[in-house]
Amino acid sequence: MTHITKRMAGITIALSILMLMTRGSHFSGFNALPEASWMIFMAAGALLPVWGFAWFMTLAVGIDAYAFTFGGVPGTCLSVAYAMLVPAHFAMWMAGKLSKPYLNGQISGSLMVFGLAMIGTALCELISSGSFYLWSGNFEPTMAEFISREVAYAPAVFASSAFWAVALIAVSVTVRAYLQTKSPQAASH
Repeated sequence: MTHITKRMAGITIALSILMLMTRGSHFSGFNALPEASWMIFMAAGALLPVWGFAWFMTLAVGIDAYAFTFGGVPGTCLSVAYAMLVPAHFAMWMAGKLSKPYLNGQISGSLMVFGLAMIGTALCELISSGSFYLWSGNFEPTMAEFISREVAYAPAVFASSAFWAVALIAVSVTVRAYLQTKSPQAASH
């Protein structure tokens, strides 16, 4: 196994465990950490090849299927709108792809990563919540009600993304610093 393959496997395992621990707490029952799924897609977009998107989409759907089947999550969450999680998560994936060059350990790069995380979160929220609101059959859609719901619920989503964006930046800076102490040339890869 090459160094790069080991690194990708380690990243995939760590992010998978984090998703299992935080995606609605369906498996772990652990509620102390904010929901990390959206930022996991961003981290995977920055750190993994395209198969990472397919893997994490599959894992998210599997966790949700468990939740709908055994976890007590009401069926009202599952509708035609559920398919829109693919483009919603892809928005976070693309935010990760765009952020990759900025995971450089510099303050300006960290600010760009954080900004891209918030832009990705806004797109992901608009796609996922907007499609659920319009197509789930649970609402009589009006723009005023959608806006009032977003004002009520979106701050928690942005807070969660901000928490995990800072964690991604901190881990990136720490790994880069470690690699530079180990070998100055290794940190540039």
